Amino acid sequence: MVSICIVGGGSSGWMTAAAFAKVFPHYNIKLIEDPNTKPLSVGESTLGHFNRYLQMLGVKDKDWMKECNATYKLSIQFSNWKNGDSTDVFQYPFGDMDYSNGDFLTWYYLHYTWPQLFPDQTYCEFYNPISYLASTNKIVENNDYIRNFNKQWDTSYHFDATLFGGWLRDNLCQSVEHIKRRIITQRFDEEGNVTALVDDEGGEHKADFYIDCSGFKSVLLEGTMGQDFIEFPNLPNDSAVVTHIPYKDKEKEMTNQTDGYALDNGWCWTIPLWNSIGKGYVYSSEFALPGIAEAEFRKHTGARDVEHIKFKHGKRRLGWYKNVIGIGLSYGFLEPLESTGLFTTHENIQRLVETFERRQGHVTQIDIDGYNHAVHYELEAMKEFVEMHYYLSPRIDTPYWRHYSNRSPLSYEEMFDKVVRSPRLYQEFIHCWNIANAPKDLGGLPYIAAGMGYHPLTKTDYEYKMAREEFSIGYLYEVKDRHFHYRKSVLKYLEKQPSHYEYLKKNIYV
Repeated sequence: MVSICIVGGGSSGWMTAAAFAKVFPHYNIKLIEDPNTKPLSVGESTLGHFNRYLQMLGVKDKDWMKECNATYKLSIQFSNWKNGDSTDVFQYPFGDMDYSNGDFLTWYYLHYTWPQLFPDQTYCEFYNPISYLASTNKIVENNDYIRNFNKQWDTSYHFDATLFGGWLRDNLCQSVEHIKRRIITQRFDEEGNVTALVDDEGGEHKADFYIDCSGFKSVLLEGTMGQDFIEFPNLPNDSAVVTHIPYKDKEKEMTNQTDGYALDNGWCWTIPLWNSIGKGYVYSSEFALPGIAEAEFRKHTGARDVEHIKFKHGKRRLGWYKNVIGIGLSYGFLEPLESTGLFTTHENIQRLVETFERRQGHVTQIDIDGYNHAVHYELEAMKEFVEMHYYLSPRIDTPYWRHYSNRSPLSYEEMFDKVVRSPRLYQEFIHCWNIANAPKDLGGLPYIAAGMGYHPLTKTDYEYKMAREEFSIGYLYEVKDRHFHYRKSVLKYLEKQPSHYEYLKKNIYV
């Protein structure tokens, strides 16, 4: 029988325990957590990939959402990242891009032909009808009005991660031995594998594999196995001020999207939970002292009680070394601009479970190397995606924005590696502008670029191609009329649909 020892509770520990308990009921699973460790109680935002984790557990929305103050999420909204006026809002909606009204280039031709009808922020609604649900704050079941929308896979969640961890512990981890002790030392075999952990009362805990879910401390992966922390140097922010605030108008403020509002020295998240609104200001201490950031945060949010957090971007050298694996913050961390925290946690859990499942628990070095390559690649790709938000922003109105918006990830020396044989997101970015080779699924980067006014097709290109009649004006009229007819019908349909709050009240919080 394979034995697993998880060190650390919280959301990552109990998410790991629940997954292993579900998929491997015959395993001997133990979770040890320090009773003196206080979890950071802030709202969490997830991406659509989280649904795969829930499916693995076999749980439905009604099973857990009510217990975790959960709400739905269909999009990420970016505000104030471009020029700070009232129109400076755009979305990154979930779901696949829809090319019913034209191919990758069509919107850009419409944008230059009728700029008042197709400003930058309309890119998302042209290619992804889910944006209509986000802009009207509605939730519906699958239907023919919202093309390409599948509620099970195209919605994600906001929830209290601490409560979620507790729910998993109480409902899906009955077979997991739960021990509240502090680990103080460990024992090794001659090959450097951990053979036992020793707690503060002298108890020994033996296992075949040890999973580190101890958060930033990384007590096993870094502390015991010596996998030092490699910092990512180019990401701008290293601090946060967080709080929860009460609702003033619950139905209006309980949106179905996470909002990232750019401020003078970073950005502020808004995560609407059922019982309160999670707020946090992620900023750079190089440009703002904690007191200045807190004052800016209070002015923006009206917050009273706040908590300060310091963090570093980066990862441990290896995520799996010998018989120790790091999950969540114990392996790596990126600022939460694209809901990175729980994303890397549940994706790494999924990958680890699949590794054990594929090999019936008898892993070899090739499995360890494959896992390490995959988690490194994934975090590197996510890092590059987050960086692009700053590099693409045209803001230069504060020292912070002048500094970070004038940087680029593509130096001359790096160009070949980054473009030709690099992480997927750089290839995605370059191919996005290489119109002839544009792939069908461009991912999230085009939403970000278009929203910030960064277009692969310039007005000069447009005028040249129109002069050569490479695009028909008659075709553009046809597409424009078809788009607005569809837009009108969808918005009329959504007028009669329940708001996000009403839907939750009727279907979840009964």
